[in-house]
Amino acid sequence: MIILQHILHNKYLTVFLLILVLAPLSVQAQISNEQKAQINQYKSLISDYKKKNELRMAGYYQYKIGTVYLEANEYSKAIDKFLIAAEYYEKIGSYSNKKKIYSNVAFLYAELGQLKNAKKYYNKSLEISRVLKNRNDISASLMEVATMEIYAKDYTNAQSHLEEALQIANSLTDARLLRTCYRLLSQLYQAYGNQKKSKEYYDNFLIYDKHVKEEDARKREEKANQTITEEKKKSQILIEEKELQSLKFKALEMEKKFKEDSLARAIKAKEDSLARIEEEKTRFAKLNELLEKESQFQDAIIEKKELEAQQAKMKLYGAIAGIGLLAILIIVAVVAFIQKRKANRLLEQQKIEIEIKSEQIKHKNDELEDAMEKIQYQNKNIMQSINYAQRIQEAMMPKKETMQALFKDSFIFFKPRDVVSGDFYWFKEVVPKEKGIEYENKQFASGLDIGHEKYVVTAVDCTGHGVPGAFMSMLGYNLLNDIVGKGIIEPNEILSGLHKGIRTSLNQDATQNRDGMDMALCVIDPKEKILEYAGAQNPLIYIQDGKLYRVRGNKYPVGGFQVENHEYTKHIIKVDKPTTFYIFSDGFHDQFGGPAGRKFMTKNFRDLLYEIYNMPMEEQKNILELVINEWMGNYEQTDDILVIGFRLDFSNERNVQKPRKTVISKTFETERREKS
Repeated sequence: MIILQHILHNKYLTVFLLILVLAPLSVQAQISNEQKAQINQYKSLISDYKKKNELRMAGYYQYKIGTVYLEANEYSKAIDKFLIAAEYYEKIGSYSNKKKIYSNVAFLYAELGQLKNAKKYYNKSLEISRVLKNRNDISASLMEVATMEIYAKDYTNAQSHLEEALQIANSLTDARLLRTCYRLLSQLYQAYGNQKKSKEYYDNFLIYDKHVKEEDARKREEKANQTITEEKKKSQILIEEKELQSLKFKALEMEKKFKEDSLARAIKAKEDSLARIEEEKTRFAKLNELLEKESQFQDAIIEKKELEAQQAKMKLYGAIAGIGLLAILIIVAVVAFIQKRKANRLLEQQKIEIEIKSEQIKHKNDELEDAMEKIQYQNKNIMQSINYAQRIQEAMMPKKETMQALFKDSFIFFKPRDVVSGDFYWFKEVVPKEKGIEYENKQFASGLDIGHEKYVVTAVDCTGHGVPGAFMSMLGYNLLNDIVGKGIIEPNEILSGLHKGIRTSLNQDATQNRDGMDMALCVIDPKEKILEYAGAQNPLIYIQDGKLYRVRGNKYPVGGFQVENHEYTKHIIKVDKPTTFYIFSDGFHDQFGGPAGRKFMTKNFRDLLYEIYNMPMEEQKNILELVINEWMGNYEQTDDILVIGFRLDFSNERNVQKPRKTVISKTFETERREKS
């Protein structure tokens, strides 16, 4: 029973054991006689436990039969036995064991290439995890299901499951779950063709992979230290046992001495009666002593002769040893002389080689210095070109002062990562005009206003940053001018037109190019007191009546995807009371920093906006800049940062302002060009 709990309650160990079992299997399945005997023994035990109504043990041995078939490479039979075991656990309400069996069954179906069945049982495992409310298992099961969906190219559901898994893993601060989730997200966006997102998630995977490996190393070190401590304890116990044995020995010695003293006292009582016998013995002893001295004198003479003979031998041996030592010294000296002469020749040769290599190194250094000068010259030209590109990009983008002229309560917080940026902002006042322009199968009447003025505002995040991102931003800027200039002012249709324009401009049908844009676009209608929004990946946040609302965009970018036509959703927000709006790129909430080196996170960004939305717009901008700089600390900026905020109040007075003269002159110039 303990073994069963150990196997079924450790999901990762179970999967690991399955892999170890599957790895060495041959292509052809074959049940050995020993395995057949095991199966028969387990069947007998199952029959006995069923008679006793001990279904838990019956399920355990049914599971054991499945493992025997698994070892024999009989996957289908192993699956059948595992599912029977799951039925036993269903009857006794052991859902945790049932869940882990479903995960094993799903794993085997995946090995057989039956992805549909694998997904089915991973989903069943997920359902049980949700019932048991084990958040760790829920996150892991979500990632298992998402893995099957990625293989089946069901990217939408895979993204939904991975986002939920990531949210749970972040709340648990489980580095292992986060590492797996970020790796799967990187694979998902690689399949989408969104290289930027794929790289960002892969960078996160590397961070948590490093953290997990360091944690494993720390645990191994702690285990080693614990083992050393236990060995020291064992050594101390042995020392204490040795000291105890020593004390016991001393006690025995004292007991022995006490007994000997008692015996001496008993003997002394008899000594007086034996005194006369001792006197007789003394006389005989003196006689024996004289005889002994005579014998010793004779022995001394013999010993002296033997010593003299031994000393003569030692002198002979010493002379022989001296001659041998002298011969060895002569040989060593000759060998040392020969080796020294060889060493001198080798040193001379090495000296010549060193001089040659020094000349070669000097020549290489000269070449490197020339190359360095060329590189510096090229870097100077490149930086001049990039700086010139920055001036072009700044000249193309509308001035921030123009934005504040249109919206008196507004700010633009723009912080590029490099000299030029892949993020850009764009806004325009639009008065619908006619000039024979077809728009949604409608023909405008010639030369007349057909509506009141509206205002288009957008924050765009292009694929990449630096020079590649800047090229994409210039393309997007020109396409927006062209699309809105044709009279298209519905936000969803602007995004659809931009999607087609990018795919056509970059010839994405014929090439492997998958660059695109994430963006949030708003069309403001002061007369109708509404704001229309459409988004590609990026949301809109607005605060009204003290409540914060988040409107999500569609889950695909503009351009870069395999589908030719995208349908973007238009959201309409009534602005009949003071409302503050924010549109932004992902650079702010994806920035790494803080004490743990983690992302700022979307929730913290929303909370920050809610804290400051009542402040003056310029002060909000300063706070955003202060917060992100403090958060980054010593970390490098990972992406371009763009946040646009504006406050609308159509209840009493109009806060969207711009001189009509400028609008009329632009309209007149447009008509003049069209007529010419």
